[in-house]
Amino acid sequence: FAIILFTVFIILTFPLTTAGQSAPDPLKREYHGFTLWLDCKTHHGALAFYYEIGKDAGNIDRSGYSFEMDREVPPACQATRSESYRTNTVPPSAGKWDRGHLVPANHLDNDPAAFADSFYLTNILPQAQAFNRSGGAWFQSEVITECYREITPLKIWGGVIWGNNTKNDYFTDTHGIKTPDYWWKLIYRPDKQAYIAWIFPNAPAAKAKSIDSYAVSMQTLETKVDFLPDRGPVRAPRTNQSPRSWP
Repeated sequence: FAIILFTVFIILTFPLTTAGQSAPDPLKREYHGFTLWLDCKTHHGALAFYYEIGKDAGNIDRSGYSFEMDREVPPACQATRSESYRTNTVPPSAGKWDRGHLVPANHLDNDPAAFADSFYLTNILPQAQAFNRSGGAWFQSEVITECYREITPLKIWGGVIWGNNTKNDYFTDTHGIKTPDYWWKLIYRPDKQAYIAWIFPNAPAAKAKSIDSYAVSMQTLETKVDFLPDRGPVRAPRTNQSPRSWP
């Protein structure tokens, strides 16, 4: 009887959280140049994204673009307002927070329609500023993409792990959205059949200089990520994993 009670306690205290057991039923939304999968029931934001990228042949000025709701999807699939995340609901110790792009506008500036679509709120989530901007690990993953797109076309998947940390949910009252605990990304170069993948904490401590410490295998992604889209040709162990970020 004691063993049974202990087992029940373990199940209730440590719920199953692997990707296959907690995978939601997302809404797939096709935009110009990229795809998003949206969780409209639980977290009211994106779960994952995918896009392909080739050589940089554009340089659109982003000053004329603004963040706005996507009227083609339910309001429950995105934040309730487009204003910045610099609110008084964030304690000073938590640092500053950005409207972080999942698919960066700069990677879509070959196509004005795709560039504009990247500013929909469905493609925006709360992101720690020091993680998102120059010197941050997420920014560094975008720099790596910019470099290797000139060598070979790339396929890129990514998204967030929403997690269960309620302490960083600073924007539930102001924007109607929680804060994802982690962001992940997978870059695949078909010419080498090689990939690099990371899971980053959504925190100011996630710096570019420590990006290698966040590198993970495909198997880890499949275990940790809430929803992992089909990766087509990218399969472990057939595909070569880079244990370190590409230089």
